Amino acid sequence: MFREMVQDILSYLNGVNELIQTIGIFILSLIPFVESPGGAAVGVLVGLPVMWALVISVIGNWLSIMAIVIPYNAWLFRYRNSDQRGFIHRRTSKAKARYEKYGVPGVALLAPLIASGHIAAFGSLAAGASKRTVVFWHVISIIVWGVIGATLGFYLKTDVLS
Repeated sequence: MFREMVQDILSYLNGVNELIQTIGIFILSLIPFVESPGGAAVGVLVGLPVMWALVISVIGNWLSIMAIVIPYNAWLFRYRNSDQRGFIHRRTSKAKARYEKYGVPGVALLAPLIASGHIAAFGSLAAGASKRTVVFWHVISIIVWGVIGATLGFYLKTDVLS
């Protein structure tokens, strides 16, 4: 199912002009789990210039993560129930343990391998990280993973054409 969906997206974007391809890549990069690496790779595969695909996917991914970070208010997500065995408490404890083990840099840079940058940003904020730190490390992560995605797309396209 996932493979067919990706093939359908690639087929559609291959058959349209560069403006529609750019908009499509931008929209793809907004989606959690696709983000900048997926957007950049697809952009290169459909024929956009590597740097253009990278820039568009990084901007889209950055905007979607900022939509989580900027309006975040810690007081909205504090768990105030005295029951320390509840589901929310267990989930909060696990997220905080991972945050304390790896810190914001580790969580941000490893997020695309484990879950999504969106989840990582929210988890870091919920664990007590400052917005400034979360933004800084997620920008680095988005760029690094975007470069990896664009490189992968370039090599996949080169491999398919040869």
